[in-house]
Amino acid sequence: MTVTAEYAFHLPVTPEEAFELISDPAQDPVWQAACVDVKLLNGEPRPGGRYEITFQLIGKRMEFTVEIDEFVPGRRSKFHTLDGPFGYVGTYDYAENSDGTTTVHWTFEVEPGDYFGIMPKSLLRKVLVNSVKKDSAKLATTLGQEARNR
Repeated sequence: MTVTAEYAFHLPVTPEEAFELISDPAQDPVWQAACVDVKLLNGEPRPGGRYEITFQLIGKRMEFTVEIDEFVPGRRSKFHTLDGPFGYVGTYDYAENSDGTTTVHWTFEVEPGDYFGIMPKSLLRKVLVNSVKKDSAKLATTLGQEARNR
């Protein structure tokens, strides 16, 4: 059974700037609280690029090998797991607002199997969305402060 989580958030930077930070896996530990470590496996992020990523979430340490499917600067990035305790597909779509800021639409499709035991799928969805809400709010605040200091 697939669990789909979605959330849209705003960042006070251009889509290209937002993409540069969010779609580069090496930056994940900078803005995602649950991300413990990332190791790029075959060069810079690009379609076919692979990386290892480790998360600490809901009291569990989870390690995955991920491949980038789409990497269109300022527009879209998409990735999927090759190996790990469960499968997932993630997508970030970027849209420029009339004031030059960006709306990012995040979609995450997870096939958790029985990895989380008897946790209801609705609770897993809520945990994932709340994590992105907190991380994106913190990122927006940080980027806003940086923009004011320029």
